Amino acid sequence: MFPESGTWFAARLRYTRSCAVMSMVGYVLGLGDRHGENILFEEGTGGILHVDFNCLFNKGLTLDKPELVPFRLTQNIVDAFGAYGYDGPFRKTCEITLSLLRQNEDALMTVLETFLHDPTTDFLGKKVSTSILQVSPRC
Repeated sequence: MFPESGTWFAARLRYTRSCAVMSMVGYVLGLGDRHGENILFEEGTGGILHVDFNCLFNKGLTLDKPELVPFRLTQNIVDAFGAYGYDGPFRKTCEITLSLLRQNEDALMTVLETFLHDPTTDFLGKKVSTSILQVSPRC
């Protein structure tokens, strides 16, 4: 797929970083139902993008078999990060992402609070309280 080592390395780094960003954003949003069909992979660049956001705000905790893990990080995902595994660029990008989310908590909360008042969404379910939207304690 990558005839030059530099483009392969850049794609692997992009994959690692985008996986870290999506994992942390998904963690803060309580995004569940993560599996291979809900994660898009761009073969040309190495980036990933999550789709199917029907299981937000810890709705996965209300399923028959509750989802207890904060984000999906299987051995196959970690192997693609390279020699450092999750202790290299993945960890650093996670730290930076959480820091940015904390710094922009007010803007994030403004956007997320609209979901609480939208009658067309059913993100919360019956068992999950609105207190899960507090970003600071979850980070």
